[in-house]
Amino acid sequence: MLKRVRLLAGIGAGVVLVGLAAIACDSTPAKVSAPTTTTSTATPTSTTTTTAPAPTTSTATSAQASRPAPTLGLPWNTSQKGYGTVRPAVIDNGGDGTGVVDGVKWQSWGAATAVATGTAFYVAPDAPDLAHGVSLTATVQAFNLGMCHGKLMYQAVEWYFPSEDGTFDPNNYWNICTGARVGSN
Repeated sequence: MLKRVRLLAGIGAGVVLVGLAAIACDSTPAKVSAPTTTTSTATPTSTTTTTAPAPTTSTATSAQASRPAPTLGLPWNTSQKGYGTVRPAVIDNGGDGTGVVDGVKWQSWGAATAVATGTAFYVAPDAPDLAHGVSLTATVQAFNLGMCHGKLMYQAVEWYFPSEDGTFDPNNYWNICTGARVGSN
């Protein structure tokens, strides 16, 4: 009986080695099957089979990982902050306080539009001057995702104040590829 067990074990090992050699020489991708285990209970008439889930891979994740993360445009002067970086925590146009958003927290990044909230200086349209402005929560939208100067970036950014009935206007923004203001605001 012992010789028979050793012979079967030797045959089983040989089959495994031949199978591995065939896989190593084959240029087609191998298919992975889920492992199966069989467990017998105390009574010989009952058998329970458990199948483990098959391994999964995500091609979308690997495709996104190979693409560089876009930046928030490019800085167009030396006193700016946040431009030319990924998910900046501060956006500063380098001028007066109405061009700054602090504490920026991005809810999304990498899609056609990136959305965040932060604190910015709001001056009401009827205010006599900037001294009458207040700090409020602003919604930031970076959009026009594309190539600029050979780099993937959001080429436009705008922020607005929902608490003051502000809404996103895709025709009113900073072109952060060129540094030009587009629209009336």
